[in-house]
Amino acid sequence: MKLVYLNDSALHITKDGKLGIFAKSMTGLAEYAERWPGELLVSSLEAPRLVEETNRSKWEDDPLAAKLTFVPQLDPAGLEQLGTDLVLHSVVGPLSATLLDRDFRVVFTDDWSPEVRLEVGLVTSKGILDRARIRAGAIRRTRRLDALAARADGFQCNGHSAYEHYRGVNSSTHMFFDHRMRAEDIASARDRDVWSGGRPLRIAYSGRLTEIKGVTHIAPFVTELERRGIDFEFTIIGGGNLEEELRRSSSPRVSFAGFMDFETEWKPFARSQIDLMFLPHVQGDSASTYFEAMGSGVPVLGFENRTLTPLLAAGGGGWAGPNPDVAAAVDTVARLVADPSELKLQARRALEFMETIPFEETFDGRVRHFVATAGTSPNR
Repeated sequence: MKLVYLNDSALHITKDGKLGIFAKSMTGLAEYAERWPGELLVSSLEAPRLVEETNRSKWEDDPLAAKLTFVPQLDPAGLEQLGTDLVLHSVVGPLSATLLDRDFRVVFTDDWSPEVRLEVGLVTSKGILDRARIRAGAIRRTRRLDALAARADGFQCNGHSAYEHYRGVNSSTHMFFDHRMRAEDIASARDRDVWSGGRPLRIAYSGRLTEIKGVTHIAPFVTELERRGIDFEFTIIGGGNLEEELRRSSSPRVSFAGFMDFETEWKPFARSQIDLMFLPHVQGDSASTYFEAMGSGVPVLGFENRTLTPLLAAGGGGWAGPNPDVAAAVDTVARLVADPSELKLQARRALEFMETIPFEETFDGRVRHFVATAGTSPNR
């Protein structure tokens, strides 16, 4: 059987014609290839985009790509000519509708429910009229995406919020949790030293430094920690458009680690140098950092939203306070300082939860769904 993964955006290409994709995507594609009973092609509906060769991308000559075939660009007719059995693509892709009613099966994906997509849009809204425009656009977008999702042969969505929406739209909907914590990573975190109060509490933020991730709440959070006399260190991992603003407002207790390679830098750093992950996301995007922190034995402190709240209710380790109440978040930290055993309890809870959904089992389930969908007649 032939599975074609159509990237959400253009593939990367170097000046000498080497094709690639974001490193995180390549990691997942390698896992598909290990499990899919046939050929796996990687392509896009768009022409490749010229990029510099950096460690944020992986390339077709990488060992992870050994079982992958890269094709610069494909259109629906080309997919049919290749004898494609199944296509995997995002439902929000601008050309996703062109994939339907063809001689191959289609599995669409989405990371966000309509509610989360609206929340994300409203984060940077300016004024009543802008919010009204965003809300009206969200209604139109939801109708369009639901119509596409209903016509697909299968659907896969990331996290509880998207699943609760799309399972009512497409009867063949599969939920997964997007993270990169393997069983051995989670097992390794069992041996970590959990903070017991003998040194400063090491808190970190990891992710894009953008408005939708709530990073404007980091400086007030740090200021309140200092005001209460809590002994801590704070590390910011990642980059984004708000980095300079954060640097200007940062305390001497805050350090900036920049971008880390996930496998060689982030994982060991999280296991050995972070006690608590502060993720002040003001909306419910399905952030992998929630899971990757927990899989490192690091409980998460954040705000109630459509991802963290059900994740903790399902057994994850951490705390979700009123959104976006920084003082309440600091109350939690103060409580942990007074009684470190609560941090230890949530660290254990985080690992126990992640042991039930390691990276390997996530891809086992996704590929089983692919195979089952490929064995049905194309939706019409």
